[in-house]
Amino acid sequence: MSYRNDPIIKIAKSVEKKTKIKTYPKVIEDIISSIKATGNFWQVVRISQRPIPVVAETVRILEKEKLIQIYDGEIKTTEEFGELFKRIPKFQFDFTCSECDGRGINIKTIGIYDEFAEIRKKAPKPVQEYDQGNITPESTIGRISLMRIRGDVAGKKIIVLGDDDLVGIALGLTRMPDEVLVLDIDKRLIDFTNDIAKERNLPVHAEVFDLREPLPKKLKAKFDVFVTDPPEAKKPFVIFIQKGIWTLKGEGCSGYIGMTLIDSSVPKWAELQSIILKSGGAITDIIRDFNKYDIWDYHQNTVAWKLAPAKSPADSIWYTSAIVRIEIVRKANVKNEKLKLKQMYVDIESTTT
Repeated sequence: MSYRNDPIIKIAKSVEKKTKIKTYPKVIEDIISSIKATGNFWQVVRISQRPIPVVAETVRILEKEKLIQIYDGEIKTTEEFGELFKRIPKFQFDFTCSECDGRGINIKTIGIYDEFAEIRKKAPKPVQEYDQGNITPESTIGRISLMRIRGDVAGKKIIVLGDDDLVGIALGLTRMPDEVLVLDIDKRLIDFTNDIAKERNLPVHAEVFDLREPLPKKLKAKFDVFVTDPPEAKKPFVIFIQKGIWTLKGEGCSGYIGMTLIDSSVPKWAELQSIILKSGGAITDIIRDFNKYDIWDYHQNTVAWKLAPAKSPADSIWYTSAIVRIEIVRKANVKNEKLKLKQMYVDIESTTT
């Protein structure tokens, strides 16, 4: 197969046919730009911010056409690659602000980073069973700082739906919320959160709860703010978001959601954004690459690892997500549903579980 005529379009069509994920030329351009910047497959994923199956299939096609070569898990470009794709620029790392790491927020101002970082060292390790993966302490404090800037911390009642990132503890350390309730299925995290809250007299309470189940009726319309990092598969994503909105008091309340472009394509984002709008919310903020994830121990047991054509080690942060803030602008039209799916964390785009 030759890609001499309209190579980007042809690659995009081939990738979409193989992966069943909508792929247009801009997607391939982003992947090629990333390959020009790094030979590490996981960093190509991070830079391009495209679903892993799409990146993997693109790399396979480029290798098959002898436009790249893979040596010892690293991607090497050929002279032909450079000539064929010369109009596509190499990704520029130095465009990202080194002070704020691209978040646009000074995390030192809120004054709790050092205390939180010490607490975080003692927290339970992530486990694959619950799709856990910790964001860095800087990312957690960045979230709290953004919430503070938007007026969503002081004097607020906040619910955290799933909390392996210890957002509840970080919120409590500010001493600003009226109440923070943490719900999580992992008893280790719940016990750890309650112990820290008791030890430091924080306005935080945590309860073991399986978020696949409907939330208790007593939580309906009780909170000002919700925080959640829902699974990236579409059905659980929608259910988690709607449950969060269900807990809010009404107009002017807000929610903070983690969304990746690594486990969700832009077309899927469009569908999810539509759900938010139909549910009575408006998106006020999206900050890309906001949350940086530590490398989790079970990385080589994931679908993503199996898909990777270049088995280079993930020896530096590569998995990131955007922070999304929503604000309720009209009466919410949401359900508090049970999640019945057996495979709640995986679809054709979500592969990092």
